[in-house]
Amino acid sequence: MSNDEIKQLCLMDIDKILHSSGKTLKDYLPMPLATEVEFSWLTERVIREKLNFNKDDLKKNASDMLASAIPEVRYAFDKIVTAVYCDEWEIFLCVWSWGCWKNISLEPYVC
Repeated sequence: MSNDEIKQLCLMDIDKILHSSGKTLKDYLPMPLATEVEFSWLTERVIREKLNFNKDDLKKNASDMLASAIPEVRYAFDKIVTAVYCDEWEIFLCVWSWGCWKNISLEPYVC
């Protein structure tokens, strides 16, 4: 995807966010405006790019990242992977939100 295509998609996303509060990019001149983009070719292209990957490279990257992960990250990774493979969805994620820890159960989100 070219830089111009990425720029247009970002501008369209920003414009969509602004619309939710009654604004548009036109309200923030000299901000560039998004041009209309045909999404069908873009969707097909993104899908093709995402499907065009090398599994060996992905395995190596994951292995390298895990090798350098701190113990807490490695522990969380192992717990999540085990839960997925063993179909044990009663795991919790701890999230730091606005200065306090919160436990979030993934169970309600699993169909």
